[in-house]
This record gives sequence, structure tokens and C-alpha cells, in this order.
Amino acid sequence: MAYDRLVAISNPLLYTVIMHKKVCIQLVISSYFCGCVNAVVQTSSIFTLSFCRSNIIDHFFCDIPPVLKLSCSDTNATEIVLFIFSTVVVTSTGVIIFISYAYIFSAILHIHSVEGKHKAFSTCASHLTSVTILYGTVIFMYLRPNSNYAQQKDKVVSVFYTLVIPMLNPLIYSLRNKEVKDAVRKYAGRTRCSQAT
Repeated sequence: MAYDRLVAISNPLLYTVIMHKKVCIQLVISSYFCGCVNAVVQTSSIFTLSFCRSNIIDHFFCDIPPVLKLSCSDTNATEIVLFIFSTVVVTSTGVIIFISYAYIFSAILHIHSVEGKHKAFSTCASHLTSVTILYGTVIFMYLRPNSNYAQQKDKVVSVFYTLVIPMLNPLIYSLRNKEVKDAVRKYAGRTRCSQAT
């Protein structure tokens, strides 16, 4: 998405040439490939553990940190693998996204019209907002020392990155749409009129 916005803002006339179907497919495949490699490594490291305690996970879903708490074997190696892979994934993707946005903001600053700058900033601000919220919660969940583990906080944070952010994405991106903005204003105006009477 950040690369898409970068191309759209810095090379709008060449957008369809640069972001053709093959590039989009390659970006999607590379994202899925990295996610699958991460999942396979972390899942296989979980399978090396023994579980002899309760099989009830004190969490909303079966995530790796709560599963590690159920293990009766030494989880240090698995926790190191989890931390290393989480660090690599979060750092590499975060750096790519934020470098793209550095280029985007540089390109926006070279736009001469105020209206053009405003439109470009509003296009990117929604994506950057959702990415920042997502990365903030993921970093809190996976990239911290084990001593800071608070099960109840983890539950709340996991709700953010699994439910709240995916639900906010359509709202954030649709509020850029002029028709949606007009409909929200119209509904808000009707609500105010009905409350006044």
C-alpha cells in the first residue's frame, strides 16, 4: 500500500505503467510468502514443546504467547525464535513502509498547489494512521521483555490488532471518498435537526 501511494503521488502519469498487474501480484505473493515462512517457523518451534498442564488458553484466541504459558518445558529457545522473527518482520516491513512515506512526503512538498498537497496528504494520512496503530499494538504484543507480561493487557491489545484495526480500515479509507463524506454530513445534519425538535 505504501509503495502504491508512493507511485501514485510521485509518478501519477506513469502509475498504470509502474503498478501493472504483474507488480501487484508480486507484491501480494511476497507478502504471503513472508507471512507463511514466519508462521511455519513459529509453529514448528511450538511443536517442539511439551504440554502437560491445562489445555485452557486464557486469551481470546490461540496466539503464540498464551500458548507458551501453557508449556511445561523450557520455552526460552522458542521465545528467542518468536522475538527474532517478530523483530525481523516488524523492522523490515516497518522500515520499508516508513522509507516509502519519507519519499512520499518529499514528493508532496514539491507539489506547488495547496489543493494538490492537501489531497495527497489526506490520501496518505489514512493509511499511515492505520499502519501506525497496527504496528504500535504488534510491537507492544511481541517485542517486549517477558517480564512485562500482563495477560489482561495482552487480551485488550490483541483485540486492537485482530478486530478494531481491520474494522477501522474500511471506515478510514471510505472517509476519503467524497460521496461517503457527503452522506455522513447529511446524516449528521438530520440527527441534529431531529434532536432540536
